[in-house]
Amino acid sequence: MPTTAAKKQAKTLSLSPDVLQILETYRKKNRVESLTAAVEQIIREWKKADLAAQVTAYYDALSEDEVQQDERWGKFSESQM
Repeated sequence: MPTTAAKKQAKTLSLSPDVLQILETYRKKNRVESLTAAVEQIIREWKKADLAAQVTAYYDALSEDEVQQDERWGKFSESQM
């Protein structure tokens, strides 16, 4: 898991018991050392999934002409290696 050089900042959160149970279950299932680390991991996973969804949405929105142009650029790039 990526680590940051920046010092962590303490924050107080009030979470409902069901959310705490979900976090604890996640922590145990994924063998994460603490609830803080579990929250960080969940947020990183969400961020990665959100980025993947954005990329998918971008490519899904391309017209057929744009897809063909991307394919041509891809083949050209490969030929230059």
